[in-house]
This record gives sequence, C-alpha cells and structure tokens, in this order.
Amino acid sequence: MAELPALADTRLVLICNAVHAASEPPRFHDHDDVGETALGPEGRGQAERLLARLLATGELAETSALLTSNARRAIETAEIIGPSLGTGITESSCGFCEPHSGECDGMAVDEWMATLAQNRIDNWSPYAPKSPGGEALRVAMDRTARALIDAVLAYAGGTVVVVTHTVPLRSSLWAFLGLPFHAQYAYPEFTHTGITEWVADGWMPGTGQLKARLVRYNDHAHLMPGAWA
Repeated sequence: MAELPALADTRLVLICNAVHAASEPPRFHDHDDVGETALGPEGRGQAERLLARLLATGELAETSALLTSNARRAIETAEIIGPSLGTGITESSCGFCEPHSGECDGMAVDEWMATLAQNRIDNWSPYAPKSPGGEALRVAMDRTARALIDAVLAYAGGTVVVVTHTVPLRSSLWAFLGLPFHAQYAYPEFTHTGITEWVADGWMPGTGQLKARLVRYNDHAHLMPGAWA
C-alpha cells in the first residue's frame, strides 16, 4: 500500500437538523420539505437554543467550514447557528442527505403504505429502496461515509461542522468505529440539534481506514431546562 499523507488533527462536528415542521398527514421528507419553511416554531426554537449555547461557550467559534445536506431543514438550521461559527454555509451537498426516497419523496405515509410499501416488505434487504428510483439504506451509508471522510480531508487540520440527519450520523459510527453494519442500531437515537464530534488524526495501520476518536455523542445540553437561557 502506498504511504498515506500525514493528517493533522481535524474536528468533524456533526449536528442533527432541528425538527421539521409538523405536516398533516405525515409525509416522507427527503428533499421535499413541504411548506414555505422547513422549520416550524419548535425547530426554530431548538436551533436558537443551540445558537445561544455556541455564542456563550465559543466552542465552535473557529469553524473552518459549515456544510449541510440539500434538505431545507438542514440549511435553515445552519443559517440560524451560523453567526456563532464565524462563517456562513460553505456548501450544501447530497452527500449528507438521508437515503433518497425516490417516487415516494413528499408522499403521505398512508399513501405509501397503500401503494408502494408492500413491494418493499416482500423484497426487504438493506439494498431495497423505499420506492422506485430511491436509494437503499446500505448504499446511502456508503455515500454518507464517503462524504464525511472527504470533508475531513478537504479541511484537514481545521474544524468542519456538518448539519445533517440520522443516517449520516449513524454512518459515522459505522465508518469510524469499524462497527458491523447492524451495530448502528444498538446506539441511542439522535436528538434534533444534538452534537456528535469526532477528531480524525491519521490512518489505521495497514488498512488505509481513516482513524478517528469519538469526543462526544448526541450532546444536547442546550435543550435542558434553563440551559443558556
């Protein structure tokens, strides 16, 4: 194996998007964030509480880049917290999106159950998409893991903040801890606007796999009563 370049300590800070505005009936939201804004009052409140925390602590004040998925709920979350990072959105990318839904994107869940769900149930595997034209979970895990690694390499030595979603967050556990695919489900769920942070600092000997240590997992102290009020 060719010798890989040295990698300075790089902070990869993953923030789960603020909660989407409630929609009735419930719908699949991949890229189709229904309505004029993706975040309702609850989601904006979560993002504003995170902003207050970050302004008070300065813990991410030296951010090198702010990246988001293409979903508007992630972009709007990033826009709210941007003033605490010293940077606006650097780039939005499908690399940080949830699995692409395909034909059911924006579809009401009840409609999906009545028309497309049974085919997925009958043919279930990690490689089965929710609907035609969609992306399987395992494929999405590969895509998002690659995007996270690319972000580390692009901003090596700095701090890169990514506003993203549950599946990319789970893929970080899979990619950086070397867990088997199914082990991601043994970890607690992610909280909206929770912070998961990694520090990448080199390569696993003989494997070429990026080496990263988990600094914090789903840190959502700002949502506790009275925190940074």
